[in-house]
Amino acid sequence: MHSDLEKPPVPLASPALRTTIAATYSNAFPLTMNPNGPTLMNPLRFRRFLRPLTQHACVAVAALSIAQAVSAAPPSAATADATGTWTTKTVASDGKDSKQQDVEIYRGGKLIARHHSNLLGTPGLYPLHSPSGQPLTRDYPMKEKGKYEKDDHHHHRSLWFTHGIVNEFDFWLDKPTPHTGYVVQTSLSKDENKNSVTLTTKNDWNDPDGNRVLSDQRRWTFSESHGDTVIDLDVRLMATDGDVVFGDTKEGTLGVRVAGTMKVDAKLGGTGQNAEGLKDGAAWGKKSSWVDYSGPIQQADSDEPSDWPTAGITMFYHPDNSRPECYWHVRTYGLFAANPFGRHHFGQPEYEGVKIAEGEHLDLHFRIVLHDGGFDREKTEQHFADYSETKPSL
Repeated sequence: MHSDLEKPPVPLASPALRTTIAATYSNAFPLTMNPNGPTLMNPLRFRRFLRPLTQHACVAVAALSIAQAVSAAPPSAATADATGTWTTKTVASDGKDSKQQDVEIYRGGKLIARHHSNLLGTPGLYPLHSPSGQPLTRDYPMKEKGKYEKDDHHHHRSLWFTHGIVNEFDFWLDKPTPHTGYVVQTSLSKDENKNSVTLTTKNDWNDPDGNRVLSDQRRWTFSESHGDTVIDLDVRLMATDGDVVFGDTKEGTLGVRVAGTMKVDAKLGGTGQNAEGLKDGAAWGKKSSWVDYSGPIQQADSDEPSDWPTAGITMFYHPDNSRPECYWHVRTYGLFAANPFGRHHFGQPEYEGVKIAEGEHLDLHFRIVLHDGGFDREKTEQHFADYSETKPSL
């Protein structure tokens, strides 16, 4: 704040602007010239020009003020968005018992995702936004359910990674029972540059009494490709406390619950489909390399679904995974999940599950693509081709 005596001097207008102001005065206050010098107009006639003169002068001063403000202002959000630079912001966890921190991930100043150390009981990503900022996952149970949402399946929390049978414990459901396990984040590190953000976390899978059953390491890498947001998830499951068996169940493993307007059952145009072209309910329980779920996104300023933009999420399963086949839990109510362990619920022979011997580990690799617009098969196949050429490791 400046006092009246301390106010900084107003910078002079540019020569071009001074010429404009002079022309304004000249047009508003004309003179009649004669050989003996200028002769002013009749005072009564002059009064007609006084108001336009004042108006023109105010406009000129306002233009000068705006020009000075723009030149002195910091880069706008639009300017920042155009750079597409990836950044992060560390924030306090909203998990009451979590000692870890959450991380918000931005691209060009727009929030893409928030990684929660404790998303109501398990680590996960919420919200998830398309490149243009459209919310892609259900708000419930993190918030009150929206108009097109249902308050079912409390354990469906945006995007998360767990499994329904691990030894004798269930890490998928969240109903407190003697067999309900939970995942606790124990550490987080991050690395960022203008082209990507990488978060690396370590997590313990504990039984109801707090005893560790196994540990994992997760690496989330956020980047851009073909105009879409790309999230690579690399997971190492480690048998740190004895043998571990991931059982044969449909309840797993990398899950997404899409926004209420995107689900097929909303009957607003949402659809899920896999690499083989099977759609909606026909894609449930089928083996595939990827599944896309796309649909309209509700807008605050319009109640007409035909006016809403479309967007979607595609999940890919890397072809070099040690578990070569992935079956998909695709539901018309908005869930889809990549499951490398379940078989018999999907019409395959039942088996004993996948054992990780004590001291050993199992690596899994997934890619999640967040896109604006409806499903584009050609672009999706290009994404999969690009992903297949990578050699993910941990």
